[in-house]
Amino acid sequence: MTRDTAELGFAPPDRLLITCGPAALGLLLAWVLPMVARWALDLHFWLPFRPAFVVVGAVDEPWELAVQAGILVVLGLLGTATLYENLTTVTVSRFEARIGPAGLPRGEVTAVYLDGDDLVVLDRESRQAARCVPRARRRVLAATFPEFGYPWRDADPYAGLYHRWTPSSDALPPAADAVLSARAVAVRKKAAKEARELRATLEKLGYSVRDEGGEQLWRPLVHS
Repeated sequence: MTRDTAELGFAPPDRLLITCGPAALGLLLAWVLPMVARWALDLHFWLPFRPAFVVVGAVDEPWELAVQAGILVVLGLLGTATLYENLTTVTVSRFEARIGPAGLPRGEVTAVYLDGDDLVVLDRESRQAARCVPRARRRVLAATFPEFGYPWRDADPYAGLYHRWTPSSDALPPAADAVLSARAVAVRKKAAKEARELRATLEKLGYSVRDEGGEQLWRPLVHS
């Protein structure tokens, strides 16, 4: 029996690990860190950040351990919340792929692939119609998208068209070069939202961009 839709989120073991793991790690560290700090101080070797070892090693009263455990558990829960916020559930049907709030008609999708940890969907102009860090694992994505008729690729099908960007390159029109210059600054400052907006601006000019090893690579858009 074929499925009408598939929601690609955390697998049960992953959900359990992400939900409980950081908090459990916080509890473990609350118990282990004071012992490790005291052991390190007893070695009488030079320690970087020695005052921090002294403070942690001084925690030995039950109420102090409880306070430390509470702080670390809260930090763990904040880490869990961050993962849930930043990792995306993907819903796939015969008609559209929904990645976060965006719905992409199947007929407009020409390639789906993973770029590192990011799931990338290209439209008929080879633009990045969607990009996210998915909750589902690679093998699940690679099996499900073809099942629903989407063109899954093992890598970027246009990877061979990219060129390394250098400032004031004669290969690009001045407007595109200016956008890449501004985006290089945004990437260096880790201004992710600004970098995304500049990517969209560059695509309006007819070019795509990807990041590799701290450098920008560009290519012309390709109509399918």
